[in-house]
Amino acid sequence: MACDAQDYSNLKDIELKEKEDFSKVEDKILECSKYVLTTPMDDENTNRINALQFMFRWMDGTPDYTFTLDETVGKIAQTSDALLGVYMACMCRYVLENKDNAKDEKEVKYNSVLMLIDYARNPDNKVEITGEMENLIKAKDENRLKEYIKVIEGQMV
Repeated sequence: MACDAQDYSNLKDIELKEKEDFSKVEDKILECSKYVLTTPMDDENTNRINALQFMFRWMDGTPDYTFTLDETVGKIAQTSDALLGVYMACMCRYVLENKDNAKDEKEVKYNSVLMLIDYARNPDNKVEITGEMENLIKAKDENRLKEYIKVIEGQMV
């Protein structure tokens, strides 16, 4: 579903100041998150970088959603900075596709981690599975991901 012909160079020009600005671009944010989640990690892909930067700006300012970056995310980021961007794309996608659960931090985190695992497992995405990512995948395979996430929350990063 990756859309390599997509051009996200104009995203930096979109103003995000007023509440309406953020809600008006939700469809574009969802599109960007899907794009990131269907393209391999690549520091040279400017469309991917532009999509990520736009999502970060939106996440930072939207009054309609709250995004929590906690110990679990800290452990993931220690494994790979690039995975942090993918995780944030997962969060955007989850809240916009599941608005009824968007305020439930635990549901957002759990489902975002599930999406991240699916992304990492796809060999086309070129994710080196080491460290915390390996632990998350193992916990998911053993049907104990929710418990594992709770364990991480109890640790200092």
